Amino acid sequence: MHLDSTTLDGYLTRTLERDRLAALDDHLDTCLACRLTVEAEALRPDRWERRGLLGRLVPVAPPARPAPAAEEARAA
Repeated sequence: MHLDSTTLDGYLTRTLERDRLAALDDHLDTCLACRLTVEAEALRPDRWERRGLLGRLVPVAPPARPAPAAEEARAA
């Protein structure tokens, strides 16, 4: 069970089901490759922005991916 892009986004935004998050946490404890992938993805500059008077860094949600039907309609 390695992370794919959809699972990775859900893991980082903590929007997956609680049981799935717990299973991924357990997996990351033992899988260095996935742990490094999560670290690299979480540190990408487009996942953070400065807000407020002090310019604190806060995480931002990744842009929503269009549904496959919407992509097909646009291509036609």
